[in-house]
Amino acid sequence: VSSSEMRSISDRIPSSPLRVPASPSRFSLSSPPSRNDPLNLSLETVIKLTRNFSPALMIGESYFGKAYRMDLQNGLIVAIKRARKEHFASLHAEFKNEIALLKKIEHRNLVQLLGYIDKGNERIVITEFVANGTLREHLDGQHGLILGFGQRLEIAIDVAHGLTYLHLYAEKPIIHRDVKSSNILLTEGFRAKVADFGFARIGSTDPGQSEIQTDVKGTAGYVDPEYLRTNYLTVKSDVFSYGILLLEILSGRRPIEVNRGGREKITVR
Repeated sequence: VSSSEMRSISDRIPSSPLRVPASPSRFSLSSPPSRNDPLNLSLETVIKLTRNFSPALMIGESYFGKAYRMDLQNGLIVAIKRARKEHFASLHAEFKNEIALLKKIEHRNLVQLLGYIDKGNERIVITEFVANGTLREHLDGQHGLILGFGQRLEIAIDVAHGLTYLHLYAEKPIIHRDVKSSNILLTEGFRAKVADFGFARIGSTDPGQSEIQTDVKGTAGYVDPEYLRTNYLTVKSDVFSYGILLLEILSGRRPIEVNRGGREKITVR
């Protein structure tokens, strides 16, 4: 599928001038989320419970920083994401943005914010712990078992529910901007939750204008080519990324695979 064909199809889809009524349960197949109470943890407590950010407790890593599992004294398990020191200043806006947006959302297919710490040279995001790793890990076979077709279909539907909530049901439309398999977390029951809102933006709230102009953010291979070309961002940019994710779920291939030769390096053209 070429990017020009995708753009032609996208141009024929009218933008919706109206917001959907603020009651997702009337339309969504997903049941209401189970919520954990917000946490008020000190930096000292986090350092103690992670054994000073022990590598043995590390569960992931991204541009923002490293993620750790943390077991609270009440038995609750949470995840914390600690900002990298080498990008500390430049990541401040991303940190504030993620906190502000996560405070506004509530859906079973979106990771839940439980708290945060912004003190001295430490910036930490505290979220619910999603026990089964990332979708990309499972597509790579890192957890042993290969995902069945039914599981892949349910994961795709869950992600669609999460994005639909962001685009249509949130107080203001939210564009994730980094929909990809490594940002999809899976529960023990293989239900999907969209995570990592550092690049997310509030979309246009003007009924007559569907796009906003902003610097391009995202991951190579998933970024909407129209957004890449014009710097105009819409909810359709997330839809393009979701389409790439669907191909990835079905094929197991990454959008860009540098180890393949020639034209095989790029899955979608």
